[in-house]
Amino acid sequence: MHKIFKLISDNLSVAIIIYIAIQIIILITVPFHYKSDSLYNYNLAKQCLASHSLYPMPRDIYQDYIIAPLYINLLIIALSVYNSTFTIGLLNIFLNLLQLYFVFELSRKIFNDHAARIAVILYIFYISSIGLILLNLTELSFGCLVLGSIYYYLIKSKVSYFIAGLLAAASIGIRPLGWSLIVIYLSISAYQLFIKRSKKPLFIIAGLFSFIIAFGSLTYSTFGKFIFTSNNGPINILIGANRNATGAFNANVFDKGNSGYIDSPETKTFNFKENYWKNQAENWIIKHPIKWISLFPIKIIYMFAWDDFSVSHLFDYGKWNLFLVLKTIFINRDFSNILSGMPFYEKIIYILVQILHHLYYFSLLIIFLFLLSGKNKSIFFREGILIFLSFIFLCLMMNLATYGDARYKYPYIILIIIMISEFVYKFVIIENINNNSTVKKND
Repeated sequence: MHKIFKLISDNLSVAIIIYIAIQIIILITVPFHYKSDSLYNYNLAKQCLASHSLYPMPRDIYQDYIIAPLYINLLIIALSVYNSTFTIGLLNIFLNLLQLYFVFELSRKIFNDHAARIAVILYIFYISSIGLILLNLTELSFGCLVLGSIYYYLIKSKVSYFIAGLLAAASIGIRPLGWSLIVIYLSISAYQLFIKRSKKPLFIIAGLFSFIIAFGSLTYSTFGKFIFTSNNGPINILIGANRNATGAFNANVFDKGNSGYIDSPETKTFNFKENYWKNQAENWIIKHPIKWISLFPIKIIYMFAWDDFSVSHLFDYGKWNLFLVLKTIFINRDFSNILSGMPFYEKIIYILVQILHHLYYFSLLIIFLFLLSGKNKSIFFREGILIFLSFIFLCLMMNLATYGDARYKYPYIILIIIMISEFVYKFVIIENINNNSTVKKND
């Protein structure tokens, strides 16, 4: 392990070139099969492109919700250059590399250059990011904005504070989880302004309001409403707060006779649906607080117990996952029907990749938990790390208010890679060097 890390670290530029080449090969050879959220995002962008409009359009007022307006408009711009799913794949590769860049820069700023190089290696081996290039989801763009915002915040100049605020506000144009970062910045700004008597944080606030006003005004000009973020929070909260809630996604709540059902939804505005679902969720939580809280551990399990939300798309377009494969093998005892249509050797490769990926994923989690509970937890008192931890905590609270899904934890894993990078460097590289020196002396 020490030799592998050292070899890659010493040839990092070559490793990144290979990493880029692998993504391009995957993009060329693996077909796109958008479904669920990926397909929904793609269709929204195509409809706007056909109407020569930005998102949301006037007719979107009767949608169930407005989703990731900044991301959908980014798709519209990309597809206007070349209208193909391949364009979205190229955009994803760019975002993946941009996120990798911020992982390197943040690790170097918080720790040192050695830790930064290790963080890059850890990121490259986390293949969920590669799987995401075949999907049309918000994870990569959201991650770039959050990491970029924290990076510019840590520079601590007036201009960088403004950029940090701008990027943080842009993140809520993609996912409401960005509000967690805004809460952190506002808390820091209040402390700096009123306790430290520093006016610099006003530039963070200026950046926040600049994006919100500019983007909200843009959507107002095309949609007639001041929209700058998603409003799908109530529908997600209701999915996790009803009599049939399981802790995971379950759309039964919207069936006739259940609390989420709306008669003739095509005639109701998204504002009406938002308020209705919000009231239904609040009423159920007030009446069943213990039941609602009891679902929290299950939601955590659904988020962290496995990590194949994107990896399976590299092989079978996401129709199978590791849990389903293991269930079919060990419970149904039916290997022949797994990944039907694929040759035997491809099935073996798929299972091996999934197992190795999950072993790697759980290793990242275990190292992080070890650092949290062990003597090395002093690293968590650095400002950048405190922001990471606060962000993860606040986002998890938002996740628990809705339902558990494996892809929700993706931003946290990227932050964990940064947080453990120095420890991995010391443990894998320094310890091995020291051990080798000791062996030589004894010889």
